[in-house]
This record gives sequence, C-alpha cells and structure tokens, in this order.
Amino acid sequence: MKKIYLSALLALISCVSFAQEALITGYVDSPCSGANGRAVEIYVNGTIDFTGWNLVRQANGGGYTTNVDLSSFGSITDSFVYITNDQAIFQAEFGTQSNIIENSTISSNGDDAFQIIDANSTVIDRFGEDGVDGTGTAWEHLDTYYLRNNGETANGGNFDATNWTFGALNALDNQGLCNTAAQLNTLVALGSFVAAAPLPEIYFDEEYVSVNENGGSVTLTVEISELPTTDATVDVTILTAESTAVSGQNYTYTGETLTFTTTGSTSQTITITIPDNSDVEPDTMLALELSNATNATLDSDIVSVVYILDDEMHAPTATQNLGITFGASYAIGGSNPGSEIVAHDPNTQRLFVMNSGNASVEILDFSNPLNISAISTIDLSTYGDSSTSVAHYNGLVAATAVPDLVGQDGKVVFMDTDGVIISSVDVGSLPDMITFSPDGTMLLVANEGQPNNDYSVDPEGTISVIDLTGGAASLTQADVTTLNFNAFDTQLAQLEADGIRIFGPNASVSQDLEPEYIAVSDDSQTAWVTLQENNAIAVVDLVNLQITDIWSLGYKDHSLAENALDASNDQDFIFMANWPIKGMYMPDAIASYTVNGTTYYVTANEGDAREYDTFEEEVDLEDLLLDASVFPNQEYLQLDGNLGKLTFTDTHGDIDNDGEYEELYVYGGRSFSIYDASTGTQVYDSGSDFERIIEEDPVYNAIFNATDDENELKNRSDNKGPEPEAVIVQEIDGVYYAFIALERVGGFMVYNITNPVAPVFEGYYNNRSVTPGEDDIANLGDLAPESIVYVAPEDNSEAKGLIVIANEVSATISVYTLNNDVLSTSNYESEKNSFVIYPNPAKSERVFFNQPTDYVLFDMQGRKVKAANQATYINVANLTTGTYLVKNTNGQVQKLVIN
Repeated sequence: MKKIYLSALLALISCVSFAQEALITGYVDSPCSGANGRAVEIYVNGTIDFTGWNLVRQANGGGYTTNVDLSSFGSITDSFVYITNDQAIFQAEFGTQSNIIENSTISSNGDDAFQIIDANSTVIDRFGEDGVDGTGTAWEHLDTYYLRNNGETANGGNFDATNWTFGALNALDNQGLCNTAAQLNTLVALGSFVAAAPLPEIYFDEEYVSVNENGGSVTLTVEISELPTTDATVDVTILTAESTAVSGQNYTYTGETLTFTTTGSTSQTITITIPDNSDVEPDTMLALELSNATNATLDSDIVSVVYILDDEMHAPTATQNLGITFGASYAIGGSNPGSEIVAHDPNTQRLFVMNSGNASVEILDFSNPLNISAISTIDLSTYGDSSTSVAHYNGLVAATAVPDLVGQDGKVVFMDTDGVIISSVDVGSLPDMITFSPDGTMLLVANEGQPNNDYSVDPEGTISVIDLTGGAASLTQADVTTLNFNAFDTQLAQLEADGIRIFGPNASVSQDLEPEYIAVSDDSQTAWVTLQENNAIAVVDLVNLQITDIWSLGYKDHSLAENALDASNDQDFIFMANWPIKGMYMPDAIASYTVNGTTYYVTANEGDAREYDTFEEEVDLEDLLLDASVFPNQEYLQLDGNLGKLTFTDTHGDIDNDGEYEELYVYGGRSFSIYDASTGTQVYDSGSDFERIIEEDPVYNAIFNATDDENELKNRSDNKGPEPEAVIVQEIDGVYYAFIALERVGGFMVYNITNPVAPVFEGYYNNRSVTPGEDDIANLGDLAPESIVYVAPEDNSEAKGLIVIANEVSATISVYTLNNDVLSTSNYESEKNSFVIYPNPAKSERVFFNQPTDYVLFDMQGRKVKAANQATYINVANLTTGTYLVKNTNGQVQKLVIN
C-alpha cells in the first residue's frame, strides 16, 4: 500500500474519523394520519457546509432514488438538523424550532435505507443495508424509531445494526399528540446523541532535524495532544526506501514502540546514534514514520527526517597562486544605471560598458584602475530600444541595438574609442552577444530570436558574421552573412534523439534554437555557440561560413556523489545530498583555449527556463505525476525539505508518453565544464564544487545560495543555486586559468585548467555584504556579475593583472588585482625606434625621453616606483642600482639600467 505523507491527505483522514463529520443519528415514525411528522435526525460533529450535500432514501432495497437537497442548512456547527414530512407536527411533538427542512421523500415504511452524500458524491454515512429490503431484518423500524448509540462515528457506507438502538416494532401506534396521548418526545429521545470524545493525536514535533556526523546522536520528540484515558501506543519505524542513510554506517537505530500512559508525560523522545565514520560521502537522510497507533490517532505530522551532515566531503583547497584581492568598485551613474557587459581598450585605458538600463554605452576612464571615472555616454536609442552587448578590438568598439518589436532585426553599431559612430549594419532578431575574432577580421553575433509573450511570433535563431577586412568605415549590408539553422529543420527526430531540446509550441528547429554566447578558436577558423534553452552547442565553420554541427551537452546525474546539491530553501542548514534527478547544463557564456595542441571550450552552466504568457515549462514536483515503478515515494520527495520546492521542466522526462514521468530534469549544472572542441565530449565538470566552496567559505557561507538582491540564506537553492553566468580563459605565465562569475551569490571562481581533465581550484573572490536579511541593494556591494574581462599587467597603470567585472543588479564595475601577476620581461617587447630613453645606462640624475610622455617606472618585481604625466625626463637620483622597466602612455616598455 502506498504510504501517505502529505499533510493535507492526513488531515482529511483525521477529519473523516473524528471531526468535521455528519452522521444519521435517529429516525422517528409518526402515528398521525398519513404518517405525517416522520423525521430523520442528522448530527454535525464539528462544522459542515452542506452546500451540495444530499440525503437519499433507498425504498425497499431498490436504488437511491428519492433525494433531499441539504444545501439550505448552510454551515452547521456541533448541532442537530432534521428533515421531516410535516414540520408543524414534528415541532409540536418534539418542541424543536430550528434547523428543519420539510420534505415528504423521507417517509419510510420501516424497511428503507438512508445515506448522506457530500458535494463530491461520496457516501459519508448510511443507515440500512445497501440493496436490502429491511423487512424482517435487525434494522427494521416499522411504526417505531431508531437511535444511534453514543460514541459511534460516520460509517462511510458500511452499515452495522449493532451500532444502533431500535424501538419495538409498532411501538408508536396510538402514541403522540395525533392520538391525544403524550408527546413522542417522552418515548423517543431525539437530540440525545453524544459524540465520542476525540482520541488524542500523536505526532512528531518537528518535520525534520539536522545533525553533524560528529554530533554523536540526535534526539527526536514525539508528542501526544493530551493524556489518554487508556494507555496509548505508537510504533516508530524506519522508511528504508526513502532513506539514503545506511544502518550501522550513518546511524544506529532499529525502531521502537512508544507508550503514553494516563498519568505520564505528553512527550516521548527517540535517540538515534550517529557514528563519526571516515567515509567520504554526500550528506544523507534518515526518514522515520509513526504508525499503528492504539487508543490514539495519528496527526498529520507522521514523518520526520533526520538530515545527517557529512564531515569528510569537503571543498577543494584554494591554491591562491595569483594573489587575487579586491581593488575597487565603481557605480555607473545616471537616472537609470546599468552595467551588463564590459570591454577594455589598453591603448586609451578606457572601459566600454553596456548600460542595460537604457540603450547606451558608458565610456569610463580606466587610467587609474582603482579610481575609475566617467568620460561620456553614447546614446544608441536612435538605433534600437535597448542594448545587450559591447566588444572592443584594436581601437574599434561594437555595440548591439535591439528594437522592442519581436521579430524585427537588430543592429550592430561601430564606433571609435571616443564614441564617434562610424557605421551600423542589420543583423538577426535579438542580437544578444557579440565578439571579435582573435585576428580582428570578423565580428560574430549571437541572434537569440526569442518569441513574444504569447508565442504568436517566434523568430529564427541565427548567427551573423560581419566581415571587417575592409574596415568599419566602409561597411555595407553586403558584409554581413547571417547563418540560419534551416538545414536542420528536417532533422528534428534525430536532434531530439541526440538529446537536443526542441520544445517550443509549434516551433521548427530553426525557430526553437536560441544562440546565446560565442567563443572563437585562436586561429579564427571555428566558433562554438551556446544554445542555452536547447542544452546544446552549435559549431560554426568560419572559413566556409557554415553551421556544421549541433551537439547535445547531455545531462548531469545528481545521484552521483560528486554531483550532490542543496535542493531546498525550506531548511535553515546546508544539505549537500544526492537525489534521483538530472541537471540540464544549459550554459550561458563559453570560452575556448588550446593547450598541448588540443582545443577545448569551457562553459558556465547557468540554466534557463522558458517563461511566457502562454507557455511556461517550469513546474513544481507536485505538478508532475511520477511513474510509481520508478518513483514509489513521490509524496516523500515532495516534502518541502526534500524536492518539494525545486523547479523542474515538464517538457522532458515522460519517456513513454503515458502522462507519467520516468525522469526528472532541473535547470543548470551549478558548475563549469570543459569539452574537447573537436568532438564535443565533456572531459571535466566541477560537480558540486561551487556550492561546497561557498558552504565552507568563512565569510560567504552566511549567504550560501542567496539571490542577487537580498541576503537570505538558500533562497536560490530551490532553483539554480549559484548560477554560473560568465566565463573567460586566460593564459598567465604559461598557466591557463578559467574565471567563472556567479550571477546569484556573486563573485567569481578561479581554476587552473592547464590540465583540462584535472583542474585545480585557485580561489573564490567576492565583494558583497553578508549581513543577514539585508535587502537594500545600495548596501549590498557588487551584485549579479554578468561579464568578466582580464587586463594584463602591461596594459594598466597598476602593472598587475586585473579582473574587471560588470555587475548587472548593482550597476557597478568591480576591479580585482592579481598581485602575483606582474610586469616581467616576458610580457612585452622593447620598441626602441618609437620610444627612446637616454642615457641608458643612466650616467647622471636625469634620464630623458625622446618626446614628452606619460610614464610609469617599475622595478623588476613589478612594483611601481614612480610615475608622471607628460614628462620629459625621469629623476633617478634616489634609485638604487639595478634594472628597471619604463612603460609609456602607448604601452611601450624599455629597460632602464642604473649603475
């Protein structure tokens, strides 16, 4: 039999048995002419709304054909109601003045049955055997009466004559006012039924408790609502199918029977031993159930879960080789500020920020990275109603412009580093991301092509390639090639079989695929494009301008130890456990790199659901009917502390199309992944690292899985967790690092990915308040990183590597310094012809430039020694003997030797 865990169902069972019930408690015949004054008595124990209820009579064992609508009683509480064939006579006989319906169909010849039917057509109570003529039976009541015995309850249609007291047959002949005898109320005690006192209820006082593995033991409390009149017992058993904890390994307990005595306590405790084992494993759970209560009933809280928190499975240790520290945060100004995408120009030392608050590009002075200032705002509203992306290459800035009208083409606008517009061209629908090829010959555009809110317009997703070999100033529409997915429209069945999600209402393959982000190979010959909602990657041949492949990213198995996750926002503790669910990676950003001759791409596995007015795929577990052969414990999984609040898709998982789901899919991977770019094969996934790293962070564990605008612990655990959003890969001193920004909790993760199959955790960095409950965005710090760039030491005045992040919600730019990534002779080449210093080696107090310039002087450890603007010489009188590096305003560097 299927166990019932849900409170609503248990409450219903309790109500039917002991409260909120209506039951037939008496019937009286009448000695008057025509048997007028007959009446049926019903008692309401608790409160019943009789709207839609009926009393039905079965005459002589036939069908229940005569009906009395009880709706006019309305809501009745702890009282008797009567149905009579003559209200005046009945009131005269019994003195009852209220709660009466007059209806002749209740007249019984002593062999008729009655039953109460509720608004759902459920039989609540019955007098008489179904389909039996009562003549000669123990329940015959010819010219007499019957009364229900005190303490009996509604029988749900299962009649038992021993629960009733009957008057002698014909006992009412010549009795009553109609025969000038005494009133019938002296013979028939209508209104005398006494309901049974409700049995006390037994329940767990908590739905769940947590215990650390080294806690030794955990105690649960079982309560009884009041002391019983007779000793009450209840069994405590282990739900082994629902529990992931292993007896003897994670706990020691076999179950027991608890006894509540008439003079004892209303509380009993259960003690479960928790051994401190040495097994490295995810957190586990032990489910306990109350059953087999005697002299008591079970309340709704009959299941309690012990969540056992493992103390051996830990986050990776940070190596911190780069020496990353927070440097500064700059807030974008204006009435509607935004900061979504950031690009950097090393020559002008400027940042270009896509202002997501309006269609504009903010140009910022980055000459002092730790003291950013505004230069100008470039208004793009004449090109589109909003903007999504900005990119830079060698003095050329590109930005998107998107119209509000869904399906209309967007634009890419080109400008110089002062914001002077050079040209613009049309691209596809909803250009969401742009990037220059490494050789600067192309700009690639991911045109997402999202539908409108009622899905009546669903543009095709496309990829535009803009040829820049002739220069931006001479661009025409002929330089734009927009690649579509039309060639794949006939391959729908194969794509679906391969695991590509094609699921929009009435959408073709071309309409359903939605390009999100682009990475380009170092040789500028291949691009990889994330199709986020489709959980796939498109491969683009940039030589022949052709989309060659669509690769499924597969699914993340959260039943594996390395893929544990925290799945509920209902608990006040972090529970990293395995569940029988799969994650759809659904990456946002993608980056590529080549190491040892093999190219890889790296994805930030955010996850994203389609949510429109007429189509929404996101559901709770209770909205899905699970195949009982695969999930025999759906009600347990639906507990709020388990998977009851986690969001799933309803578009996948019903494998045999029978309306029942055999698999469960959630959004995002809560990780980053590395794939072999030639095959699309995953070679690495960070598993549960991100959540474990934040769980064990001494500062940011306070806002574990918090959202991006308030400090509430775990309020994104039931969705996509930390939501990896952006990723870049950077080579620093021969080592490849992946920087992965987390949209919700904020900050970024860094991994050494030089060995793609065995990355090494470098560190986690964030600049955000952790004050519990704080929801004033202005006080929270940098929120919702959307994009990330690296600035090399030779390209900024700090002479250190920098990480620059655009944060969408806080509309800020955050800067981090890589203190161990500094200038060295390997960072640059001297340019003696255009940048000259003399005499060199120095022979006096002054070393001169061949022309006035801004300069920064560094020692060989990369430490800044001095700097000046538009200087003609350097005063070296106070410098010690050694070799120094001089960098001018154009980024050119010379060695300076002081003897």
